[in-house]
Amino acid sequence: MNNLTLSERCDANLAAPAKPHFLSVILKVTERCNLACPYCYFFFSGDESYKAHPPVIAGGTVTEVIAFIRKAVIETGVWQVRLGLHGGEPLLLKVDKFAELCAQFRAALDPLCDLMLVVQTNGVLVNDEWVAVFSRFQVRVGVSIDGDEAVHNIFRITKKGKGTYAETRRGWNLLNRAMADGVIPSATILCVVSPQQSGSKILKHFAEELQVTGVNFLLPDMTHDSPDANERYINGCGDFLIDVFNAWAELSSRKIKVTVRWIDEIIGALMDDELCRRSATSKYEPLGQFVVSSNGEISPDDVIRGLDPRFRTFSFNVEHSQYDEVQNSPVWQELDGAQRTLAQQCQSCVWKNICRGGAYQHRFSEKNGFDNPSVYCPSLKRFFAHVTKQVVASGYPIEHIERRLETQWA
Repeated sequence: MNNLTLSERCDANLAAPAKPHFLSVILKVTERCNLACPYCYFFFSGDESYKAHPPVIAGGTVTEVIAFIRKAVIETGVWQVRLGLHGGEPLLLKVDKFAELCAQFRAALDPLCDLMLVVQTNGVLVNDEWVAVFSRFQVRVGVSIDGDEAVHNIFRITKKGKGTYAETRRGWNLLNRAMADGVIPSATILCVVSPQQSGSKILKHFAEELQVTGVNFLLPDMTHDSPDANERYINGCGDFLIDVFNAWAELSSRKIKVTVRWIDEIIGALMDDELCRRSATSKYEPLGQFVVSSNGEISPDDVIRGLDPRFRTFSFNVEHSQYDEVQNSPVWQELDGAQRTLAQQCQSCVWKNICRGGAYQHRFSEKNGFDNPSVYCPSLKRFFAHVTKQVVASGYPIEHIERRLETQWA
């Protein structure tokens, strides 16, 4: 069976896909932005469909989204819905309109499931009025910050090329204070890995200067076809991640508590059977994840849309489509198959229970689709080995880790 394609191996080896454990919906409440970050996957990945979509979502579309999600919850029996209010920049929606939208979702979905409202913002427009709305509807807030002032202002820029660190930090300070006071449920930072920068310096800036308690780092959305995905760039990303880990360990030794999501996930999988099982079997759940554009169009995640036209040319819309139509469509089945069947090179990898082949976009090539290891594979292996070495050095038995890595989790 080694010579079969990924699709053929899915058909031969896998049973019918299970229902998702949760629904993750990204709702494009706006499809415009006040910044022009050069690496933005939404506006600069080759997918220009946003130009044909309304700048802000209409009330009628919100009603249709609610009906679509309610029916999906009832049909699947999921207990949690994670609703991400995204853009563009979601805070370009007027604050009273945003509040009305949150109220509608709370009223319609709270009786059916555990509804988690999340907003991802560049922070520039945050003020006391926005904080009050986030508090009223218990919205979790993520702020995109790429480092200290010098680093952030390279990437997070206005359409005139002006850096936005000062404005973003002002907004972050309001949110972080609100979280510390128990006014909003959480405020975290999302940072894109930059191989030319110091991961240690960036994490220490977040922890010591911005007083962050939760942060995550995203690898840039490279595929095997990306011209910049050369050996130097990939190795630089690995260096960055190891640098972050070393800084995290140092901060911990100084009693400075900061949760780095990716580090927690890896250490958890190395040290806990259930967390390792989840990492190995359900790292991504594509059948429960979809994006709804401001015109009601349903599609996969934005980073998937940018890979190939087939991932953004659909007739699905919340106005007339059903959840089972979406999950049974060829694209979602392709994504589900890629999740459940690793590329051949990954089958014998010692890290497969931790990595699960890597993120979809990092596995993609025009030639093989998702039937590749991650383009970041060398750096990921190096990072996993570094973390494991440090965990063992702290006194944790290596044989327990080896058992988890070798287990064929069901």
